[in-house]
Amino acid sequence: MTQGRRHRRRAGENVDAVVTTDPLPQRSLTRRLAPLAIGATVMLVATTVATVLRPAEDTSLAAPELSTVIVADPTTALAVPTDALPIPPTSNAPESTKDAPASKEASSSTTKSTQKKPAPPPPVVKAVGDGKQAAQRLGWTPVGGDEFNGGMSSKWGVYEGAGNGGNGTRSEKQVSVENGSLVIRGDSKGNSGGMAWSDGQRFGKWEMRAKFPAGDSQYHPVLILWPSDHEWPEGGEIDFAETTSASDDVSFFLHYSASNQQKSATKKLDITQWHNYAVEWVDGRITGYIDGEKWFESTDSKTMPPGKMHATIQLDYFPDGGTPKQSEMLVDYMRIYK
Repeated sequence: MTQGRRHRRRAGENVDAVVTTDPLPQRSLTRRLAPLAIGATVMLVATTVATVLRPAEDTSLAAPELSTVIVADPTTALAVPTDALPIPPTSNAPESTKDAPASKEASSSTTKSTQKKPAPPPPVVKAVGDGKQAAQRLGWTPVGGDEFNGGMSSKWGVYEGAGNGGNGTRSEKQVSVENGSLVIRGDSKGNSGGMAWSDGQRFGKWEMRAKFPAGDSQYHPVLILWPSDHEWPEGGEIDFAETTSASDDVSFFLHYSASNQQKSATKKLDITQWHNYAVEWVDGRITGYIDGEKWFESTDSKTMPPGKMHATIQLDYFPDGGTPKQSEMLVDYMRIYK
């Protein structure tokens, strides 16, 4: 099986007329008629003046009706200042506005945008939250690990040399920390990477939050406990999350004995999403968890490792003909508990 280690921001004025009447004195006919002539003349003048002034009064009386007609006239309504009206939504804009040709600047911008090169792949996105954890559900006590915030712990040893089983090459160039997550990549030539935690221990609990984006089936992301003080296979091996970059499931492999016997379990899972993979090793029992739920267990004494173990994170290359597609694995954290 696998060898090595892994680790994983919308009107006018009104005038009153007063008329007084006095008795006429006895005068001659001419003198009596003269006032009448004068009076007639005055009346004629008054009538003329009244006739001239009356249209103004009539106009003022008609003004309200005329105003009403103006307000109802749609052509007049258009003369109202636009800043006194609510701004209509874009969808109700006049057709002339909708169909107006774009400005030269806008046309130029559109032309330039169509000439741009395709956008690069999106950056690595750090996991949001810690997800459901076996450690939290079971009350484990933290004693160490790495969160990959700003880099990786000095306790990691990154592989340099031949790949798993001599296939491809493991290189530190394929290992990086981006946006708070460990990233190990495999290229089209079989170059990939791996890393091992320097501290080994007998018994303990480990949990890693990881995801394995869709890639090539020839690349195998794996989270492992590897023997610290015994040779493999006698020292055993615990692959508590192993799959391929093109799988829709994940497996647990417990290797034991000099003849490399195995116990295993497989679970359907969307490995391209973040999940928490954990292993609990106590005296006489090894248990595997995914998102806090148990899915593997062995209490067979023959399957227990004989010595200390340490965490490793690897992206192993298993050539199966043809050029592999680029693949990767991401680990958000590696936590150790007791």
